[in-house]
Amino acid sequence: MIQARTLTLCFILCVTLLTTGCNSFRVTESKVNEEVAKELAKPQQNQIALTLDGNTLNLDFLVSSAKIDFTERDGGLVLVDLVGKMTGTLTAFGQNFSLTTRVNPSFESGVRIEEDRLYLVAPKITKIEVEGSSFNDKMLRSTLGSLHDDFEKALVQYFDKHPVYVLNHSPFEKAAAAMVKDIIIKEDSLELSIF
Repeated sequence: MIQARTLTLCFILCVTLLTTGCNSFRVTESKVNEEVAKELAKPQQNQIALTLDGNTLNLDFLVSSAKIDFTERDGGLVLVDLVGKMTGTLTAFGQNFSLTTRVNPSFESGVRIEEDRLYLVAPKITKIEVEGSSFNDKMLRSTLGSLHDDFEKALVQYFDKHPVYVLNHSPFEKAAAAMVKDIIIKEDSLELSIF
């Protein structure tokens, strides 16, 4: 019963798209930012763990806000600015230091679709700002420079598990999600090509 209904819905969608000449649809930057804000507002932990071998560093980055910007630059990029709090311990000079500070990383990435979910792909950090002027903040600022690759790996692992958008906001989106063949990053939107 459910399969017949799904097949009927897909058939109707295909006929509608073919008769209207529509072979793509858009997801706007503002829709994606709204969804990300809703996810971050949930009581779940939006944490990115950063741990180095040898226990010299054990940090958690808790994301409090994110701003996503789509640009056609360099063939299409997703630009992301995160704001969050980093907490944990750093071992240096034979001592353990507890850290709590605001960290604002920015990165650029691609985007991929899996089933009905859009994920960020291969984030590359473009800058990391550490707020504050205490000794711990300065030490973290100097340490993060050498941890650039490890922080990128942590971002990749996080965004491989957490989609930035789910195509389930309308019957059209749900049905079209299964037929997306290509994603083109436009200025302020994603164009999802079908067929």
